[in-house]
Parts: sequence; structure tokens; C-alpha cells
Amino acid sequence: MKKAIIIASFGCSIKESRQKYIETIENAVKNEFENIDCFRVFTSEIIRKKIYREENIFIDNMELALKKLKDNNYTHVYILSSHIIPGFEYEKILNAANECKNNFEEIKVTRTFLDDEMGEKEILAVKSYIKTDIHSDEAIVLVGHGSDHISHKYYKNFENLLNKDIENIFIINVEGDTYMDEAANSLKEKKIKKVYIYPFMVVAGDHALNDIASDEDDSIKSYFIKNGFEAEAFITGLGNNKNTVELFVERLNDCMN
Repeated sequence: MKKAIIIASFGCSIKESRQKYIETIENAVKNEFENIDCFRVFTSEIIRKKIYREENIFIDNMELALKKLKDNNYTHVYILSSHIIPGFEYEKILNAANECKNNFEEIKVTRTFLDDEMGEKEILAVKSYIKTDIHSDEAIVLVGHGSDHISHKYYKNFENLLNKDIENIFIINVEGDTYMDEAANSLKEKKIKKVYIYPFMVVAGDHALNDIASDEDDSIKSYFIKNGFEAEAFITGLGNNKNTVELFVERLNDCMN
């Protein structure tokens, strides 16, 4: 029996962000499973190509990683997905694993952060990630990546779960159905004056720096300011949140048992 763990991320072309968020998860996995070989995969082909072009660093995608494991006689493969929703990037992982299932005695993939089983642990992770001591005229806005995939529904489902535990919290998105106008209208109805904006992403990369927190006219922070709110945006990611990292490690433990 020869085991391997693949830590699969969307990826990030900003070196400092990779180190702070992706490597934090990878290192936690390596510390938990000291006797098992661990490998990195980025699912975004655009990110992989950009890193190779700019830094001359080659990072495997799922197909390449699984081929190398087969060639090196690994028998059991466990894949940690650090993706937020089971969307197109997660499907890349599942499809590659399914195509290679006969090459290994066992190959399994963890759940994403949000899915049909989400509940208290995911809520706890988010509560530890955001400012919770807010006033009645303040609100939290989490900004997800968003997708045209059917799994985009989990953002709204999770917002409903969070609202049972946290007052005045909203999830909007950069892409797909953004829910931005819907959130702004609800905030006005609630007479909210200030919003605290957090990326609802594993990595604080280009989206966090530019689409969410920048002072550019088309950023999400600027959108709320234009709508009459005071807005404070944080450049951070769930990959550096202790409870989220522990949740991912727990998912891997569950997958291996």
C-alpha cells in the first residue's frame, strides 16, 4: 500500500497570496499526515499558465498529478478540494478521479466548503473569520467568487443558514448572480449605515485586491459607497483562518476513513 494526498486549489498567480493562504492549508495537511506524500494541484489552467510564464514554476493539474502517481506506483489517493462550492473546478477534480479510478485501489475526493451537508462547522468557521461585535446599524457582506454553475445556489442557502445565527449578514458575488442590488436594497430597508466587506474566498488574490477592496469605481466597496453606505473592506481569505483550515483537514480525515 502506497498512499498519496493531493491538495487541490483553484490557484493564485500572486506569490505572497499563495504562501499566506494556499500553503497554510498545504502545510496543515502535511503536519497532520506526516507519513503520507503530499502533492499540489491547481485546477485553473489560466493560473497555471500565468505562473509558468511569469515565474517559470510548473504546477500540475489533476490529470498530470494522477498520471505521475500511477507511474510511481501509488495505490491509494486522497484528494482535498479547497474550493468553496462544488462547481466547474470541482467537477474537473471529480472527472479526473473518475477517469483514473481503475489505476488505483482507492481514490477519493473530499467535500467542498459548501454543499448539501453544510451546517454548524461552516458557520463557526465564518464567525471566527469576520467581525461579530457589530452595531445594529452595521452589517457584514461576504463576497464569493460566484459561478454560472448550479452549485451557485449554495451561496444563498448558506446566507440563510448564517442569518439564523448572525444578524445582518449577506453573501454577494463577483460573478454569476451577484445578489448585489438585492443586498443593497435589504440594507437600506434595515437602515444600515456601515458595511464590513470580506472576501468569501480561500485566497485573497486578484478578486480581493481589485474587484472587492480597491478604490476603483467598479469595485464592490465603491458600489456600496455609491449606494450611500460607509464601507470598510478587508483583504483576507479563509485559507488563513484557523477554523477553516482545521475543517479542511477534518474533511480529509473523513475521506480517508
